[in-house]
Amino acid sequence: MGVCGVESESRKNKYYKNESPKNSNKHKKNDSKNKKEKSNKIKNNDSNKKLDNENHIDSHKEIEFKNKELKYSFNKDEIENNEKENYNLNNQNHLEITEKMNQEIEKNEVLNSLVIMEKTSKNFNEEIRNEKNDVKSPEKEEQNGENDFSYNNRDIKDNNLGNYENTQTYEAHTKKVTILIQLESGKLASGSYDMTIKIWDIIDKTIIEPDKIIQEKGFVLFLLEFERDKILCGTSMNEINLWDLNTDCQSCEFNFQGHELWINCLVKLDSERFASASNDATILIWNYYNGEKLFRFEGHDDCILSLIYLKNGKLCSGSADETIKIWDIDKEECVQTLNGHTKWVKCLLELDNGTILSGSDDQSIKIWNYDKNEDKYILFNTLNEHKLSVRTLCQIDEKYFASGSFDFTIKIWEINTWNCVETLNGHSSIIIWITNLDVEGKKILASCSDDNTIKFWEKNEKEDEMV
Repeated sequence: MGVCGVESESRKNKYYKNESPKNSNKHKKNDSKNKKEKSNKIKNNDSNKKLDNENHIDSHKEIEFKNKELKYSFNKDEIENNEKENYNLNNQNHLEITEKMNQEIEKNEVLNSLVIMEKTSKNFNEEIRNEKNDVKSPEKEEQNGENDFSYNNRDIKDNNLGNYENTQTYEAHTKKVTILIQLESGKLASGSYDMTIKIWDIIDKTIIEPDKIIQEKGFVLFLLEFERDKILCGTSMNEINLWDLNTDCQSCEFNFQGHELWINCLVKLDSERFASASNDATILIWNYYNGEKLFRFEGHDDCILSLIYLKNGKLCSGSADETIKIWDIDKEECVQTLNGHTKWVKCLLELDNGTILSGSDDQSIKIWNYDKNEDKYILFNTLNEHKLSVRTLCQIDEKYFASGSFDFTIKIWEINTWNCVETLNGHSSIIIWITNLDVEGKKILASCSDDNTIKFWEKNEKEDEMV
């Protein structure tokens, strides 16, 4: 055992003797190196894992972003399509709502007119009975009172000169007829809320089937023939369309855009320019040939409902702000404001002598004379024969002018005396427009109405000579 113990000890000593300090240092260095390499590998592996994770997250985010982008593009297209559909629906709804509102307003006006006329009729009949001191039995009075309205109309007709006779009534459109103009060719053009323009031949003083029907996008509010067979149309779509009657009229030749609301009036200024008036309370001056907007007049506080071009080269406008304005086109300014009406000014007319007439919702026609000394228009007279709004005015000749009203009547006035000499009854609703036609050398008065008809009124020459 002792030998064995010594031997093992000597072996240990031998082993440690053979291992020098240098070798031990080398081992230590190698160990530390290996440790560092391992740690570096671990770090590298960790960093690679992090990079992979980050790349994975980035790619995932990119996919999400692309998905969102795709969804946005789809949503954008969907929104645009919805907007277009909504625009079309809103447009249609706008027209329907506007028409319903107009119908309600006009129904109220009509009801008011009937109430007023019925009251007038009863008062008139009562006066006659009192004057004659004719005491009637209740039964007879009740029988006579059954048709007071027609009785009054009969009395009006008996008191008229009876110069005009309704010679033709034509169911022209499916909705209210808003405008009538005679073209250079002698044909008649009419516009309506049924969104059509119709061109009519007149043969033997009679309208025959329309020669051409033009389909508009909105209500036809005004027509102007700027040059032969070239018609400008103002619409409820806030635009003015130019139609060439020598084409098939499937599409307009040009579209003038600049107003924000309905175009109510158009007037020709000269061979190159025309003016338009709108519910946006502005007047625009246009170059007819290139569509350029030359100038915009602003000054009214509400819709402009009527516009005429005066013989002195100025413009005259009537508005829902109850005023009339005179505009100097060259100076590009308003030179006078006429106050006098208490409601909307709906129509204007300049007589051959330069006098301006204005019709209003206040049921009156006002006469404005030009004072040369003061260089302005002055209110001269007011006519109060109509029972409701005065909607349209037209000069017949040097002696007479006509007015059309919401009370369903057309009145003929003598210019020298300003007396109403005749009342024409025939339309069953509001008179919207009156114009003078030259048919085969004879003057015919034409009227259009909310009852969808066009009527011709001819003057009885024999009765006129007797008068």
